[in-house]
Amino acid sequence: MWLRELKRRRLKGRPFPGAWEELLWERSLLWRHLPPEDREELQGHIQVFLAEKRFEGAGGLTVTDEVRVLIASQACLLMLHRAADYFPGLYSIVVYPSGYLAPKRERDQVGAVIEGVEARSGETWPRGTLVLAWDAVLAGAAGRAGCSNVVVHEFAHQLDYQSGEADGAPLLPRELYPEWSRVWGREYARLQHALARGLPVDISPYGAKHPAEFFAVVVEQFFMCPQGLKARHPELYQVLRRYFQQDPASWLPR
Repeated sequence: MWLRELKRRRLKGRPFPGAWEELLWERSLLWRHLPPEDREELQGHIQVFLAEKRFEGAGGLTVTDEVRVLIASQACLLMLHRAADYFPGLYSIVVYPSGYLAPKRERDQVGAVIEGVEARSGETWPRGTLVLAWDAVLAGAAGRAGCSNVVVHEFAHQLDYQSGEADGAPLLPRELYPEWSRVWGREYARLQHALARGLPVDISPYGAKHPAEFFAVVVEQFFMCPQGLKARHPELYQVLRRYFQQDPASWLPR
């Protein structure tokens, strides 16, 4: 373990390539608005992440530095100001040019198993692989996807898996568990209640599918639409601010 940490310190100490920084200024909305000290910390995390994770192209996509750096920058945003473990269950990131078809298997309301395929822009599992669609990565990075960001969404799932089960509660400081349970349970129930009655909602309806999806979509909104989340769901915003030790509403413009 100490050898790994030594290697990571050395990677963080390397000069950040100018071409990578230029790319991020051009392509990433969040990078442009991060406080300077956060950008400096993020540079180190990107270097470690790229050294430890394997990228693979699928569907004809060629993995370039643009692909690797833009994905790494958004994934590592979730590690700022916290003990960075670099998603230990994740070994490879597979990138398609655009949305792809994946097998789907689920039970209906009477318990029958339904199998088929569905279009996806990302998915991940507790160990092994994370899959992304490059066009969705670009849209999320540029802020063209509204409050959505597929990289943040899928890496939020990776955080959730670290507690042992994808249940909407990542590994938390002990003192944060009671507040997290109260706030997240209430907000998840409110979303389901509103959708069941056909009421308008300001959190993605996809979050009502499962507590793990609720966590992922709210983390997306925390980083991509922080002012709206803070204004309409202040307790949800504050508990995420404590967990991530970040306050994007203070630096990301509306």
